[in-house]
Amino acid sequence: MILERAAVSHPGLVRPSNEDAVGFLIPDRPEILSARGALFSVADGVGGLAAGEVASQTAVAVMADEYFSPRAPFGVEAALRLAAEAANRRVYALAQTPSPELNGMQTTLTALVVAGRQAYIAHAGDTRIYRLRGGTLTQLTADHSEAAELLRLRLITPAQAANHPRRSVLTRTFGGSLQLRPDFGRHAVDDGDVYLLCSDGLWGEVPDADIARELQGPVGEACDRLVEMACGHGGGDNVTVQCIRVLEAGPAKPASPPGRIARLLSGLRGG
Repeated sequence: MILERAAVSHPGLVRPSNEDAVGFLIPDRPEILSARGALFSVADGVGGLAAGEVASQTAVAVMADEYFSPRAPFGVEAALRLAAEAANRRVYALAQTPSPELNGMQTTLTALVVAGRQAYIAHAGDTRIYRLRGGTLTQLTADHSEAAELLRLRLITPAQAANHPRRSVLTRTFGGSLQLRPDFGRHAVDDGDVYLLCSDGLWGEVPDADIARELQGPVGEACDRLVEMACGHGGGDNVTVQCIRVLEAGPAKPASPPGRIARLLSGLRGG
């Protein structure tokens, strides 16, 4: 598996600080890269709440630590689920402390694992993952906001959702409750795919057509240009972008070893 990766995070032109966080871990050891793939993430501390930057940085760090932990399950999907649960528990625990600096903090988190010819996603909030394939840009995540929920119920139109006053009111966050239901997904990977992880400071300012055009160039230049464009459109929020181009996806990830029940059934059949 051969990947190109770049990222840029900027506070924007209005916010006094940057509450976004970006993370990645591409294992050096081939056996770990083959088994677990490479992990990329973007988190956005919830605006207006305490210590958004602590929440986002904590979620990104715990996600990586737990996903690549030796005690994590063998399967990518199981490991990603447990890592997301651990990240949520950690942020929630910190948010319950008596410290007024941390009390109530929350964050979005969107994570992507590229493992061979599969891409795995864990997601809560309104940070997004896009995929550019053959010139077509596809959003792979669904926003967890009140406006997005109204759109899914067909109570408002896409045009109304884009400017809805509840667009930034989130319905799922890391740290918002002890039990979180992140979205998980799996998608096939092709050579040449480009993945974009970004905070709402990008997609809230830059049209999809402009994003698609920039992603066709080198990933480092694409990140720089996208942030420049977000700031050029007002820069009203922190903006973070992380781009990954799959030069060679490599072979499919090895299958998970059969579970105990499957082994027992195989033995009964004489397999």
